[in-house]
Amino acid sequence: MTGIGFTNPRPAQFRRLGHVLYAAGLRMQKAMAEYVKDGTRPDQILVLEHNPVFTLGRNATRQDIHVADAFLDQRGVEVFETDRGGQVTYHGPGQVVVYPICNLKGGREDVGRLVRGLEEAMIRCAADFGVKADRLQGFPGVWVDTPRGPEKLGALGIHLNRWITTHGIAFNVAPDLAHFRWITPCGITDKGVCSLASLLGDAAPTWDQAADSLQAHMAATLGLDVLPVPESSRSVSALTWRRAPGGVEILVMLRNPDQGLWWSSVTGMVEPGETPEATAHRELKEETGLTGTLTDMAFSHSFWMDPAILGLPSGPPRFNRETCFHMEVAPGAQVDLARDEHSEYRWCGFQEAHDLMMWEGSKAALRRLRRELEA
Repeated sequence: MTGIGFTNPRPAQFRRLGHVLYAAGLRMQKAMAEYVKDGTRPDQILVLEHNPVFTLGRNATRQDIHVADAFLDQRGVEVFETDRGGQVTYHGPGQVVVYPICNLKGGREDVGRLVRGLEEAMIRCAADFGVKADRLQGFPGVWVDTPRGPEKLGALGIHLNRWITTHGIAFNVAPDLAHFRWITPCGITDKGVCSLASLLGDAAPTWDQAADSLQAHMAATLGLDVLPVPESSRSVSALTWRRAPGGVEILVMLRNPDQGLWWSSVTGMVEPGETPEATAHRELKEETGLTGTLTDMAFSHSFWMDPAILGLPSGPPRFNRETCFHMEVAPGAQVDLARDEHSEYRWCGFQEAHDLMMWEGSKAALRRLRRELEA
């Protein structure tokens, strides 16, 4: 089809990252924009799924969100201001979010072609599963005619800085559509939102099936020469806690300066041939000397590994996927701290632990543990 997307091939790497916390996703985009800016490295296409979050574009205001902060806090929905165009939109589980971090210099200086290519990829993806989607004049994204009128299937918002693109698309596979009723999506009051699941029911594809389709079509419509990527490394975290007279207490440890100098729970890298559960048991024993009942939190997330913070050599981007556990120990259990990694430890309440911890993955796991124990 002429006039849609780019035709001159450019090297690119698709990063299939799974669940990514929104703040970590913003850091990823910034880092990948820096990585591709000199034009000698492949574009980086990040394919992922976010935690529930409302994002405010440059034209949005807090009034576009129709519920109070306390209401959102109770339901685990975050709010972020962003530098993309547009107004307020929603990201959450069940959406395929794609961030094309592209360098458009060198004959590709045409944002309109990028936008048309992204829209066309979503249209073709929908068609793969029997859904007719199309553009709607004056309204970015892709839309479906339904008995209720036009409904948005895929949202689009791009930020451009010196011909480097960030942000991208959110394609609705099976998100919780009720969350869209808490906002004015993209400033539109007279049109709805749909998903493949709302249109197809049990015949809807899985997240991975939709992501596979989107990736293939994006490679074609954006003119990408797809290169292989190394697998992400894997790690674990293990929140360690005990019951005390004043309530639940969480163990946090201060890393030595050469280990990052931040407060954290037990963490460690999965070694070759090791399961995440085995890693968690090993790290708990090595770092704290503690044993107890280990519980899989059914929560994992991916993040970009910043070489400057982690003391890694420079080179191609590194991503890591962390699996989260928690472990209850006896109230009187003694901590045998690994002094080569940590200088001190504390037992503290949920809020203090949350305030001390540096990374959003640790904070998210802690919030999940609190909800589980207080349920």
